[in-house]
Amino acid sequence: MSEGTEKRRDGYIAVRKAELAEAIASAAPDGDAQAMRDVLKLLGALLHHEAYAKLEALKALYDPLDPDAPPSRRDMSVGGFEQFERGLNEALMRANFTEIDPDTVQTRAATKQITGLSIKPSSAGIRRVRFFARGVRTEKIELKRWFGMKRESIEAQTMQDVVVLVGFKDEDDAAARADRLALRRMRRGVRQGAALVKHFRNVAGPELVTLHPGAKPSMRPADQAMLAGPAVVAGVPVLLNLWPALTVIFAVLAAYFGAQGVIEESELKRALAAVSGLVAVGAFIMRQRLKYEAQTLRYQKQLADTVYFRNIANNTGVLDLLVGAGEEQDSKEAFLAYTVLLHETRPLAKAEIDKLCEAFLRERFALEIDFEIQDALNKLERLGLVARDGDSFTAIAPSDALAKLDAAWDGIFRFSSRR
Repeated sequence: MSEGTEKRRDGYIAVRKAELAEAIASAAPDGDAQAMRDVLKLLGALLHHEAYAKLEALKALYDPLDPDAPPSRRDMSVGGFEQFERGLNEALMRANFTEIDPDTVQTRAATKQITGLSIKPSSAGIRRVRFFARGVRTEKIELKRWFGMKRESIEAQTMQDVVVLVGFKDEDDAAARADRLALRRMRRGVRQGAALVKHFRNVAGPELVTLHPGAKPSMRPADQAMLAGPAVVAGVPVLLNLWPALTVIFAVLAAYFGAQGVIEESELKRALAAVSGLVAVGAFIMRQRLKYEAQTLRYQKQLADTVYFRNIANNTGVLDLLVGAGEEQDSKEAFLAYTVLLHETRPLAKAEIDKLCEAFLRERFALEIDFEIQDALNKLERLGLVARDGDSFTAIAPSDALAKLDAAWDGIFRFSSRR
C-alpha cells in the first residue's frame, strides 16, 4: 500500500450481496436456479442471526469505554480496553479489514502535497491508536495550485473504508507531564480511559495522519515568511524608539516621586509621546499575534474539512456497521465457496476452491481479491452443506441443502417444546 509500490490485494468483496446471489443463481442450471436462490436466502438469514449475537457481545465490551457512559458503568482500566480491542479486531477481520501502519503508506512530503498541510501528530494522553483499512485501490487525485490556475494530477493508494481505534489514558497511566497536561485539556465528548471508534470513507494514504486524534498542523515556511517579513520591516523602527521612550517615562516618574527636580511641561509632552510609542508597540505585537492565530485557524479549518466530509460513523454506530459488514462478507464468501463446489464434479482442495472463487469474481465483476476460504468452509461444514474427505470437499445438492438449512432455522428457537 505504500506509494510507489505494487498494490496489495485484500479480501474485501466489493459487490452487493444481492447482486452476487443473483449472479450465482443465473449461472445455475435451469432447474436449479430457484433452488439456489432459496439456498442463498436461507443461508444469509442464518448468518444474519449469528451476527446479531456477535454485535450484542461487542457492544457489551464497548459500553464501559463509551465516552457517554455514566460514571457507574465506566471502566478506565487497561484490561477493559484490551478486551474490547480483541473483540473489535475479530469483527474487523470478519469484515475483511487489515491493520495498517500509517508510516508505510504516507510521508510528510506526500501529506503536504495532497492536503497542503504539514502535520505532526501528538500522542500525549493517548493509550493506543490503530488503523484498519479495506478496499485498497490506486486513484488519481487532482490538486489545485496557485489559486486554481494550475492543476496537477497524482496517483495515490486510496482506501475505501478506514476504521480508527483510539484509547485514551487515565490518571494512573499518565506518567509523563505531557500526558497529564493533555488529560486536563480534554475536550467535551472525550474522557479519561475512554475509547473512540471512527469510520472514514475514501481516504488516500497520505491523508491518514489527518485522522490521528493528536494531529496538529504546523506553520509552513512560506506562511512564516509572510508573517515575519512585515513584522521585521514594521517592528524595527518601533523598537528603535522604544528605549528613548522608556528613559523619558522613567525620568518623569522619578521627578513625580521626588527623586529629581520639577517636571517641566516639555518633559510631560515627551512622556505622553513615549506612552503613545509603547501603546504602538503593544498594538503591533497584538496585531502580529492575531495574524498568527488567524493563520492557525485556517489550518485547523482545512484539517477539519479533510476529516469531516469523510467521517461516516462514530463509536457504537461503527460497531453496527462493522458487524453488518462482517456478516455480509461472511455470507458472500460462503455463497461463493458453496457455488464453486457445487459446479465441480469432483472433490476440491482448499487451494483449488480459493482459486476458483477468485476466478469467478474476476470474470463476473472484474474484482482482484485475495479470497478468504477457511472461514467459508468452516461455516458450510458446520451447517452440513459440504462433506469433507481428508483435505478435499464436496457440496451437497441444493434440495438437500434446503432441508438442512430449514432444520437449522427451525432449531434456533424451541420455546414450543417447553409447553
